[in-house]
Amino acid sequence: MDVFVAKILEADAHSLHSTDALIESELTLDVAQQLSAELDARLKLCKAELRQSLVDNYGTYISASDEVERAQKSIAQLLHGVDELQAMFGDEETGIRARVIDAMEEEARARKQVEGNSAVLEGLRVLASINSKLRTMDALVRDARHTEAAEAARAVEGTVARARELDGTRIKAVLNDRIHLAAMNVKENVLRDLWRLVVFDVADSSATIRVNPLDGKQDCQSSSSSLAALHAALSSLDAGGELAHAFSDRFVRDFVAPLLSVPGLAQGKSNSSDDSDAASRKEYAVSLRRGSDSATPAATICGLLSEALAFVNQTLLLCPDGSSSVRSMLWAEECAARIATLVLDRCVLSCIPTTRKALTEFRDQVDVLVAFEEKLFDSLYTDAGAIEERPIRTKADQIEDLFARRRCDQALSTVRKLAESSSFSAVAMDSHETWSVDFVKRLASSSDSDDTECQVAPALVEAASAEIEKRERLLFPKCTVSAAIRGLVSTAYGLVNEGAQSCQDAAPQVAAVFVDAARCVFDVYRALFLTLHRAQLTRVPALGWQFFNDCMYAAHHAGILGSLAARVLGNSSQDTALPASTTGDGWASTAQLYVAVGKSHVATIVRQETDELRRLSTGSSSKGGNAFLGASSEAGKAQLAKIASQVRMSLTQLARAIRPPAVTPHIFYRTLGSYADAVSGATIDAIFSIGDIGMDDSQVLSDHCRAVHHLLVALFQLDVGVLESYSDVLPLPSPRPEAAPNSLYNVNDELLDSDDDSDAPAPSESEPARRSSPSAIKLANEYCTLADKLAQLADILVISRADIVARRRAGLLEDFSADELVALVYALFAATDDREHDIMMLESL
Repeated sequence: MDVFVAKILEADAHSLHSTDALIESELTLDVAQQLSAELDARLKLCKAELRQSLVDNYGTYISASDEVERAQKSIAQLLHGVDELQAMFGDEETGIRARVIDAMEEEARARKQVEGNSAVLEGLRVLASINSKLRTMDALVRDARHTEAAEAARAVEGTVARARELDGTRIKAVLNDRIHLAAMNVKENVLRDLWRLVVFDVADSSATIRVNPLDGKQDCQSSSSSLAALHAALSSLDAGGELAHAFSDRFVRDFVAPLLSVPGLAQGKSNSSDDSDAASRKEYAVSLRRGSDSATPAATICGLLSEALAFVNQTLLLCPDGSSSVRSMLWAEECAARIATLVLDRCVLSCIPTTRKALTEFRDQVDVLVAFEEKLFDSLYTDAGAIEERPIRTKADQIEDLFARRRCDQALSTVRKLAESSSFSAVAMDSHETWSVDFVKRLASSSDSDDTECQVAPALVEAASAEIEKRERLLFPKCTVSAAIRGLVSTAYGLVNEGAQSCQDAAPQVAAVFVDAARCVFDVYRALFLTLHRAQLTRVPALGWQFFNDCMYAAHHAGILGSLAARVLGNSSQDTALPASTTGDGWASTAQLYVAVGKSHVATIVRQETDELRRLSTGSSSKGGNAFLGASSEAGKAQLAKIASQVRMSLTQLARAIRPPAVTPHIFYRTLGSYADAVSGATIDAIFSIGDIGMDDSQVLSDHCRAVHHLLVALFQLDVGVLESYSDVLPLPSPRPEAAPNSLYNVNDELLDSDDDSDAPAPSESEPARRSSPSAIKLANEYCTLADKLAQLADILVISRADIVARRRAGLLEDFSADELVALVYALFAATDDREHDIMMLESL
């Protein structure tokens, strides 16, 4: 048993193999119980032994525990010290490296500090040097030692630029600003001395160039040396060109411009000696005659400017050794162009002639100016050929175009004055205006021009002759037109003549300018005149009809001028593209606009007058209802007499305003017919509006209709002498097939009358005839569509129903509709069976 227990207690009994063997062994209950009891006993014994052992060793344990606690505290303190050491030095290897790195960094910081201190010291030394140079520079600037001051400024600028110690510092920017300010002071001092050296004095009576040498010596060599020193000072600052720009600008502004701004100039003079020794010259003066009306010739102006330039060059550019200095030192590149431009404005652009004769003389002056320009550039620049800008030469090549535009501007100004004039002066034609070559010559030579010897261009004469051969007759009937429209037409012919002259000079583009301007003057006049005078033209019928004649007259000549211009330009510009406005379409449009404007205006006048005539014819201004009711009463008769008197007075005034030759007979008849229709229609409508007409009333109304009819017919009677002047005027034939499609010669169809066959004298206006001549009645019936109807109404009012039916059956009342006749029968006759029968007859016819 003991052996068995011992085996169990051995360590190898706990292995898997021993455990399996133990399980596989066969144990009896007794043995097991015995084993359990033995184990319990031994366990209790062990416990007792342990308790005793603990009691025996407790004191020792307590002492050991105290020792362990003290040891732990010592170890903790030791570990804390080790931690502090590790924190300071790390471990053995890391701590040494860190100490070495720290030492190296400290050494680098010390070295950098030393270098920084050295840089600061070097910067201070540089600043001290710069400051010394700045003081020197300032002293030179104050002493007006320009060249040395400029060189000092450049030296300081170079020192500052090379001073790397100052890079990125604010003090470097401050130093640069200081140097720039010093350079500006040097420039200002140089220019101030320049204006002391050369003085431009412009007074009321003279313009002077005076040279005052800065060193006090009265010779040109000292002046030239002074100028060279000033230029050298600016050249040191890379601003040598500023001297030339400043001098050129002041020379042009203070001498040349005032010199050319006055009309009169006297010969310039200088204090040069007779032997032309330039060393003695110090002043040049030109006398001015302000307010003088006499213009100075271009040659004189060019001579004065050439002398002034020569004086400046010889006085300021002559070196001590006698050679000439570089001219660019004194003259800027644009100086010659500016002088030439001023001369161009004075002697060319402001003096463009307006006549061919003056243009020939003007070309000679332009040639003088071109030669002066070449001399000007040669005197100011050593390489003048390299400068392409030549203002005078450029304009000299455009003289023909400049003349054209000046002439056209003058024509437009003249036409504008004509349109703005409110005189409305009229010109009555003595006879019909027949267009011919002589007529063209007369118009072209009498155009608004100062040329008293104006020549008609052969090209225009040739074109006019060709046009006359193409047309059988070009005629404008006798009437009254304004002096302004004749001036307009004359101006337009003059411009076309100038265009023909330009074509002879092989300048088709310039000719197109003249032709286009000739067309434009028509448009300008039409727009301005109607806009400015519309109220007067509408308020005064006579002026309105005169404007209509003007429009027809302008359209007539615009069509002719368009054809002439096409011939002139077509013969000279075969290979040149011309503006569309100069072609026949442009002229046709202008003529059509005149016709449309004239017709529209007189249509407005006629509409206003016919409305007023209708009002007068019906007596609508009187109080009450229809003025034709109760016509047989004394009041009714007085009212109808008043209406007839007012209509007579109004028609007489209107007819007098348009009586030929104020307008042509055709226009007179047609317009009078419109007025007569208005009166007749208003009278007829007023009578038809009466529902019941008594016998007495019908007689009075019939007399009123006859009186009005006789009044209207009498107005169509014209004097034999008036009509005879139009007796040979027939409607113009239509254009031949080869004519331009836009030809407007049929404008005259609006003005000419083909039915002027009256030869009977007109009755006296103081004693108006009650019975008119057959020719007047014929004209009244032709132009007044309601005249015959009014006369028939006068008969209907007094005849019987049977007569009315008989006349209707005979076709004598065709102007009346069946309804109108029925209405009259209802109003005139009482209701009977016979009346109804007659009404049925009228309705069936």
